[in-house]
Amino acid sequence: MKKLVTIFPIWLCAFVGSVSAQTQMPPPPSVGPNMKVLVPMLKAQLEALSSPELLEAQSKYYRELYLSLKKQGFTDEQAMQLLVALASSGNSK
Repeated sequence: MKKLVTIFPIWLCAFVGSVSAQTQMPPPPSVGPNMKVLVPMLKAQLEALSSPELLEAQSKYYRELYLSLKKQGFTDEQAMQLLVALASSGNSK
């Protein structure tokens, strides 16, 4: 029993140290060089998302969804609240 009392704290310290070392995250990479790559990509994405065809399709989708919600019995306000929540979540489709 005395050996167990002596060995257990040593084992516990080693276990805690091992777990602590495994959970530490590496430092984040430098942001500077990544910005040179990200800026053109984000600009291209915004240009694509603002194309008239895509905007028209998205507005048609939201209009049809709104009308469908009203047809299902939601009030004007409820249907609009659902659309706003859906559009704000980024999971509109």
